[in-house]
Amino acid sequence: MNRKIPSIVLLFCLSASAAACGGVANSSTLQPKVTLAVTVTTSQAPTAPVSLAALSTVSQSAALPASSSQTQFVQLTTGGCCVQPFFSPDNAQVLYLDKPSPDASAGIYGVPITQPMATPTLFTALLGPFSRDMSLAADLENGQTVVRKRSDDTRWVINNGGRSVSFSPDNRRIAWNASQDSGNFDVRRSEIWVANSDGSAAKRVLTRYGGGIQGWLSDSQRFLVGGKANRNDATGTLSIFDLRDGSLRNVYSADRMRGFLLSPDSRWLVFFIAQSRQSEQNGLYVLRLDEANAQPQRMNWFGAYRWGAPGELLYVPLKPNAASSELWQLNPQTGATKQLISASADSPFKIGNGDWDISRDGKHVIYVNARDRNIWLINL
Repeated sequence: MNRKIPSIVLLFCLSASAAACGGVANSSTLQPKVTLAVTVTTSQAPTAPVSLAALSTVSQSAALPASSSQTQFVQLTTGGCCVQPFFSPDNAQVLYLDKPSPDASAGIYGVPITQPMATPTLFTALLGPFSRDMSLAADLENGQTVVRKRSDDTRWVINNGGRSVSFSPDNRRIAWNASQDSGNFDVRRSEIWVANSDGSAAKRVLTRYGGGIQGWLSDSQRFLVGGKANRNDATGTLSIFDLRDGSLRNVYSADRMRGFLLSPDSRWLVFFIAQSRQSEQNGLYVLRLDEANAQPQRMNWFGAYRWGAPGELLYVPLKPNAASSELWQLNPQTGATKQLISASADSPFKIGNGDWDISRDGKHVIYVNARDRNIWLINL
């Protein structure tokens, strides 16, 4: 008998490559660290919004057919148990949020991918956010932010007013946004602070309006920041801030950008624009970050997306009336797409509540099956 998942107020996410957690662009995928060198400049002006005619649109029409004969579906859990699944840092387990019984601890439970239907075990009672390797976790205790080392429960109080923190990929730093509590979201003043992971040497490095830090780059020296430099600016600007010299490289300007997701090597960024005052700008984009004056590629689909193996973006187009979900692969370098799983009435691939993830090596996909509410594994 399926059991009802209890309501848990606390939310967890992994500060892997983007600030977004949940919704279309979930940042919970654990990404490998790759150092990337990019020329830093403070003189480059933000790229102006471009018209649809000027965008390089990636089309699914040239996609290769799905290779369904090579796709294997494996049910991992039973009992309608699970929400928000993601892979452990070593890809060996599928972790998820649960409270399996009234007297059990709420926390993150795990099941090995090589032992389908095994009895899940408690991985940690902490709910995060976590560092990329999950060795550090942030928690809120008595209104204070506390960072814990999971191995021995060593803890540090962060003097930031109980705000959520984002860990750098190398675990050496944390960052947070100190934003105004009232006012229109698109003009609220937000101070960006950076400190050592134990809270020491905290300093304010940047101020933005209607934005803040959006994710660490893989070298742990730079991060992506969004928002307006001045309250009265018409549009927000995506920029890369470098902690080593305090420089800021503007990347792209547009109205109401959101859903940011960095690739594991920080070469690419996926985001979308919604409810823009310039309606023709609405859509989903892929932007190259390691090339000056790069223009975003506008996708002709909208849906959920995750970074898989290096140089691959996997996505699930939004098709509410489809018999099942579809899975596609995009090579952002070439624009080539390939359908990995097609929709059909008898397909077990129907994602529930946007709960899905990809392993670091890109070989496995997990998802909560909308038909039975259990976690399933796909071997690609």
